Amino acid sequence: MKGDVVATSVFCLILLAGGTFLYFAISRTIGTVNFIQNSELTTGYISGFEVAYNTNTSDSSSDTRYTQVLFVDNRGANVYIRSSSSSSFTTDRIGDEVEVRYITGRSNEARIASFFLDMWGLTLLFGLFGIIFVWNALYDVITNLTSK
Repeated sequence: MKGDVVATSVFCLILLAGGTFLYFAISRTIGTVNFIQNSELTTGYISGFEVAYNTNTSDSSSDTRYTQVLFVDNRGANVYIRSSSSSSFTTDRIGDEVEVRYITGRSNEARIASFFLDMWGLTLLFGLFGIIFVWNALYDVITNLTSK
């Protein structure tokens, strides 16, 4: 009896977590699609890299780098943005051309369209976790129903 309560509680928590992840994935998808539809596409150039040093090791190859991009918005202002994703290595070079999306009047909230993870990274992460958790819960239900 007590085991059934624990199993039901765990099942509900897994299903709740999966549903929450899927909710965030769907809301981020809607937000990103709206951003793409309402934004302007322009060209930017890699202006440098912001390095986040790993304090646990002296090996510089484990440091992460965020790409910094310079672009000119529709008002002619130079705008610097930083990618939201980082890497311990990069094939990009200063001066490389990238596509940038921004909403007029909110240029500082621009995203680097050329970098897939900047546009869709969190959406994919939330969606993947949501699918895994919900699938696990549904698989348990189906397995229990067919075994009885």
